[in-house]
Amino acid sequence: MRPILTFAALALLVGCGGSRPAVNSAPVSASTVVPTRLVVHVVTHDAKLIGSAVGGVQITVREVSTDRILATGLHEGATGDTKRLMETPRARGDRLFTTSDGARFATTIPLSSATLVEVTAEGPLGYPDQMARTSKRLMLVPGRDLTGDGLVLEMHGFIIDLLTPDSSLTVSAGERLTVRARVRMLCSCPTGPDALWKVNDVRARLIRDGVVLHDVVMPYAGTTSEYGAVLPEVSAGQYTLEIVGASPDIATFGALRRTLTVR
Repeated sequence: MRPILTFAALALLVGCGGSRPAVNSAPVSASTVVPTRLVVHVVTHDAKLIGSAVGGVQITVREVSTDRILATGLHEGATGDTKRLMETPRARGDRLFTTSDGARFATTIPLSSATLVEVTAEGPLGYPDQMARTSKRLMLVPGRDLTGDGLVLEMHGFIIDLLTPDSSLTVSAGERLTVRARVRMLCSCPTGPDALWKVNDVRARLIRDGVVLHDVVMPYAGTTSEYGAVLPEVSAGQYTLEIVGASPDIATFGALRRTLTVR
């Protein structure tokens, strides 16, 4: 007959056994603050990092439960390696953005417990009337640094510069209006029929009192990222000149509006 082991005997055997891993039973305070690293990369959809060339991107990290700001600052630096980002086949887990000069936002946040945060990006700051905004929510855990490519946020859009008419935006009545604009990706990446990035449709629209008087296609002007057209004559008055770039196939759009005075 097998001997019956008491609970005390079992406990003694378990305590003396060598196969059970040791457990650190030292108490850890729930209020212990642990510095936790966070790296954020903001990238243009189908293109490159949005950095200093267009004024950078404002990053804000908030605690969701309290709306308290945990960190804020600029995402700035270079746009990244074109070949690496756009042309080289990638495998799962490959790091794309962690180059020495690639744009990023890096911060250290003191955390005492797992914390749900919302990370928001707004930019490009150099184009305040054309800024995009995006955000993600995720859990951060004390001491579990989020580095390397870190958290990647994606923005859609074109940025547009009006080149002609000039900054005065005043033209003479009875003259045809020449319009020329530069259309680039949010990262400042160039567009054109032979470029890596293309704009399907660029248009100049002249609007008065909410009515579109002219809607003219702006073909590629022969210079990188530039598009141009000539609008019909208009009478004296005040108008809104709107330049629109659209590539629905990559969910990318942009618009610029300026007040135009015809005298």
